[in-house]
Amino acid sequence: MESFSFGRTASFGKQGLVLFHWGDLHLIENQKNKPYFLQKKWRVTVGVLGAAFSIFFYAVGQKTYISMLLCALTLCWFSFWIGNAFYVSKKEGTSEYASFKTDIQQLILPSDFPFAYAVVNQQKKVLFCNTLFEALFEEKIYKNTVISLQKLLPDYIMEQKKQSVAISERTFDVYSSKYVVEEENKNGSTNVFSLYFVETTAYQNLQSALKQQQTVAALLLLDNYEEVVDALEESLLPALTANIDKTLNTLAAQTKGIMKKFEKDRYLFLFSQKQLELLKEKKFEILNQIREISVGEHIPVTISMGIGIGRDDLETAMKNAKAAVDLALGRGGDQVLIKDGEKYLFYGGKSGEVSHNARIRARVKADALWELMGEANEIFVMGHKKADLDCTGACVGIHVIAKAMGKNCYIVLDEVSAGIKRLHERLTEKKEYIGSFMTQQEAAAKVSEKSLVVVVDTHRKTMTACPMLLQAAKKIVVFDHHRKSTDFIDNAVLIYHEPYASSTCELITEMIQYFGEKIKLKPVEADALLAGITVDTKNFCVKTGAITFEAAAFLRRHGADSVRVRLLFQNDMASYQAKAAAVKDAQIIYENMAFSVCPSSAENSILTAAMAADDLLNIVGIKASFVCCLLEDTVYISARSFGEVNVQVIMEKLGGGGHMTVSGAQLTRCSIKEAEQKLKQAIEGYLKEETK
Repeated sequence: MESFSFGRTASFGKQGLVLFHWGDLHLIENQKNKPYFLQKKWRVTVGVLGAAFSIFFYAVGQKTYISMLLCALTLCWFSFWIGNAFYVSKKEGTSEYASFKTDIQQLILPSDFPFAYAVVNQQKKVLFCNTLFEALFEEKIYKNTVISLQKLLPDYIMEQKKQSVAISERTFDVYSSKYVVEEENKNGSTNVFSLYFVETTAYQNLQSALKQQQTVAALLLLDNYEEVVDALEESLLPALTANIDKTLNTLAAQTKGIMKKFEKDRYLFLFSQKQLELLKEKKFEILNQIREISVGEHIPVTISMGIGIGRDDLETAMKNAKAAVDLALGRGGDQVLIKDGEKYLFYGGKSGEVSHNARIRARVKADALWELMGEANEIFVMGHKKADLDCTGACVGIHVIAKAMGKNCYIVLDEVSAGIKRLHERLTEKKEYIGSFMTQQEAAAKVSEKSLVVVVDTHRKTMTACPMLLQAAKKIVVFDHHRKSTDFIDNAVLIYHEPYASSTCELITEMIQYFGEKIKLKPVEADALLAGITVDTKNFCVKTGAITFEAAAFLRRHGADSVRVRLLFQNDMASYQAKAAAVKDAQIIYENMAFSVCPSSAENSILTAAMAADDLLNIVGIKASFVCCLLEDTVYISARSFGEVNVQVIMEKLGGGGHMTVSGAQLTRCSIKEAEQKLKQAIEGYLKEETK
């Protein structure tokens, strides 16, 4: 190997001895490992000759002044030489190393050093390396040839003492140390770095193999098993069950896992991390395979799967699987959720929500709510920020139940928007609602540990009108119909979350029906509940079921009037013109989607944007619509579709949510132009996922 040098004090050569410590770098010629006082032959020769002549003159008895002077000079020579050697040794050893006593390391690097190593300067130029380094990069370092480490390892950080790098198909841990080298010919010093490449390929491969062999747990649940059984002839039930079991057992065999049925509609599935990656690549085809099972005339069977990954033990994996399957059901079922720590991955969820014994569940939840209200000193009910008619109507329903029990109930609003202004005015005219509406500050000052907080029309902590109430109260109840998100309120004592429902007002109306004669609705309260159902179903056109119409009929019998409800939806001329402008200026994106911006001059631009998004779906060929509006420093996006495009998935990419056909998102500290760009990126991501 050719040698490189720094001035006269540091040289790299085939026979070089390199002394390293954390503070400085000293490079001294080996000269076959001779001691310092033997490295200068002429000094030894002069000293030996002087001593020989002195002894000769003394032996022959010639004690002349010349012999005495020669003897004295020889002694002085040896004394100076030995003293100088001792001084240099102390200077290079004790004095310079004194401040590095805890870090001193001395290392001799022979030419056959087993690791690839190199020395580079501050500019990442390779100054010295061994043959292993050359072989590693397939670069031959010739004399006077300058090779840049930047070219060999573009992402390498010089100041980082340890980092992992990948070279070809091999991995290495690179240890770096910084040294100072004096340059005599420049009367200064320069920084250099020594790099040691320790191969970790085998370790990484072993770690990867262990990770792939790690066991993951999954819980499988047939979403609509009871509904399918009720609609199926009894004689065909064994065949349906056998087909489902066969399909799931085939999945277990293909993944080399274990499938165990522990209830008529529930399964436990254990398999490896490696097989999970293969299932993810195939987008969990089991969802389609179960849905395609057909035995006679029945509604399609759907399945939800919650997969839990536990890095340390199976207990953690099972807990994650349970949380994942619960979230999958809260999002409407027919999907796979993977929970790895706090991270969630979603697959499927393309079908509509499924109802599960709605009547029985509503009665159970109604009894539980009645008991919790009876134990509370007072009740606080709140919805989401920028409350709409569904949110306000649900709050009114809870207020009615609380008043029937003789409890004080307070409705917390962050603001009275234009969308609920007319309803709010009608309510405050009634003596029952005088003092019932509170601001965030008033509610936070009044709430106590014995208060009951009821959250309606949202299940997300950050979306509530007053998040402080969630921290102050010990008992929280949640009623919502939106598909479940990952940041849900997890400390509620009662949760009535049904994504199949058309609206939260429908859920509250169901419970009021079971209270029977205990509850007496006034016409304005019935109007509020019917208005909430009407606005979320788009005049009973979207997400309506038998229970939706039964709830509307119940409210009609208790004084609700469709004309008065219609008056609550009236807009002023400016809002109507803003909606017309948004529809007029809409542009077609991605062939079958519409995008527009609602003017901010409208009194209630958020509601106007939502109505514009609804109207854009009336255009032939449009499958989804997106309308933005800017309010202060926040951009609100309303998304609508007929179901072929899952707008909920698109909005979730922007931090929002909702349903497959009706969703929204809020982008804070964002301009309309930036919001449009982010929306298009989310749509492109969704389309790529759909085409895989």
